[in-house]
Amino acid sequence: MLTLQNLSIRAGVKPLLDSASLTVHPGQKIGLIGQNGVGKTTLFKTILNEVPIESGSVGIPHNWLIGCVEQEVAAKELNSLEYVTYGDSLYAESTDNVKQAESLGDNEALVSAYDALDKISGYLVPNKAKQLLYGLGFTDSDFDKNLSAFSGGWQVRLKLARALMQRADLLLLDEPTNHLDIEAVAWLEQWLKSYEGAVLIISHDRDFLDQVVQGIAHIHNQKITFYSGNFAAFERQRNEQLMQQQALHDKQKQQMQHLKSFIERFKAKASKAKQAQSRVKALERMEEVAAVQAMNPFTFKFLSPDHQPDPMMNINDLSFSYGDKAILKSVDLVLRAGDRIGLVGVNGSGKTTLLKQLVGELKPQSGKVIVSKGVKIGYFAQHQIDSLHFDQSPLQHLLTQENSPSDQESRDFLGQFGFSNTQCLESIKTFSGGEKARLALALIVYQKPNLIILDEPTNHLDMETRDALDMAIQEFAGAVILVTHDKHLLASISDQFWWVHKGKVSLYHGDLDGYLQEQLKAIKQAQSENKTTRPGQSKKELRQQNAQQRKILENQIKPYQKEIKQLDKKMETLQKDLSNYHTMMEDESLYDTASKEKLSECLKLQAICSQQLEAAEMRWLELEELIEEVKKELEE
Repeated sequence: MLTLQNLSIRAGVKPLLDSASLTVHPGQKIGLIGQNGVGKTTLFKTILNEVPIESGSVGIPHNWLIGCVEQEVAAKELNSLEYVTYGDSLYAESTDNVKQAESLGDNEALVSAYDALDKISGYLVPNKAKQLLYGLGFTDSDFDKNLSAFSGGWQVRLKLARALMQRADLLLLDEPTNHLDIEAVAWLEQWLKSYEGAVLIISHDRDFLDQVVQGIAHIHNQKITFYSGNFAAFERQRNEQLMQQQALHDKQKQQMQHLKSFIERFKAKASKAKQAQSRVKALERMEEVAAVQAMNPFTFKFLSPDHQPDPMMNINDLSFSYGDKAILKSVDLVLRAGDRIGLVGVNGSGKTTLLKQLVGELKPQSGKVIVSKGVKIGYFAQHQIDSLHFDQSPLQHLLTQENSPSDQESRDFLGQFGFSNTQCLESIKTFSGGEKARLALALIVYQKPNLIILDEPTNHLDMETRDALDMAIQEFAGAVILVTHDKHLLASISDQFWWVHKGKVSLYHGDLDGYLQEQLKAIKQAQSENKTTRPGQSKKELRQQNAQQRKILENQIKPYQKEIKQLDKKMETLQKDLSNYHTMMEDESLYDTASKEKLSECLKLQAICSQQLEAAEMRWLELEELIEEVKKELEE
């Protein structure tokens, strides 16, 4: 297991951890959380021996392999499939040995290399790499492309896939959901659940943490506190602690005031001087419990729109292509006042292209976008922070806006977004990505839009800022179109979903969970269609293997089918009995005073019969579901 004992680390002169401790057991999945700047990424670097320790220790078993996402993409001459498979270091070593033996014509070395490859089940590695690539949104046509052919965002996915291929005992993942679409995030959740090694994950995505981890390590006040359970369990435990802390603070405040009052009253009197002095010492010894501040360092809200045209926007027969590649084809949509649209679809399907058409950054090649008079759009682009002026301060950014506020009003406004008076005057080039994103949001809020379009606004935001954004959008009276891989934010904001798929944009009839289940099913189908067999396995052997597996599954069904036949007979008998009881109760004489006991017995037997019938029906349905599951395995 990984053990951090009394660990103290710094970033320059800034202390990050002070005598902090944490234990990670084999197979344990832990979310590492805390506000931006508390030292989460630095802790990862410390575990990887990239950052010096001031004091304390990091204990790692000597046989443990620690996996992580590499910072830079090495060997760009490799194609994507080779790059990902070589994430498995044992496979990479064995494969290189095979190639070397082949080039030298050394048959003995070749046999030895193939034997080593067989021992690690190397024939399964390319297939596993393909499954990872499918899950992260790649297609067959991507496998042979060189790494240099992919954009930065897709290279991030390739680095993640390579990290997941590692046979690691401990996997360190720093914001793994950034640059993924919500479909790929859902797949990653399933993959990590089945991962056998330990995982330490830095993430600000509460739904992702809820699905994946069984423990939360919270960095706060230079300490690490471990909470068992997922993120929802952490929030409950943390809130209880804070309430207790507040109560203790209030009690202590009263006690300290009482001590101070006594000291002031009696320290001048000789008869009370000794008692007063003892209370001075008690006051000095008393450890003040900090008053509980609001967990969120800031809140903000979108200003109420002056008016809201309805409809706000009409999209008629819109089509757009990049070169010969059609992105959008004959799109027809209507956006109404107050609509809350979640825009879904895998990366590359055209979501961002559609948004750029709506805000006028791209012109349709055919069709039109009709924006109603009075519509004012606040647009947060996917790379919005790149449009900021890094040499300017937040105050300068705000003062250059149309109808800019006064200096003090600007400072007050920026204060809502967590910018102190000092930060208001600083150049933003030294700001973190989260601080720049907050500034970009502040500028959108100031514009007082009646339509907010957000394209991946959470990539640089910590959990507190995401929560503030969530609350602000929920209270916003205007229309919203949102693209995000943060399932919690998307589910809480959207009341309908537009699905961008194969050039079309259609209304998805269902909820977000239903949509994601469909996408996971499609990924699974693509994976199963591309499964490879072991080298040397003939079609006849494969048929025999499949026939044997089919026989095993069919034998599983037989007991279920036998029990269903028995239940059919039982339910038929119970139905007849229940019908007889109903007939008996139609007899008016049964309700005479003399027949009171007979009526009571009849009602009792009818109730027992109804319960038995309901139980039989429930069991019948359970068995049918079990049979369907086995049949699906047979089909696969």
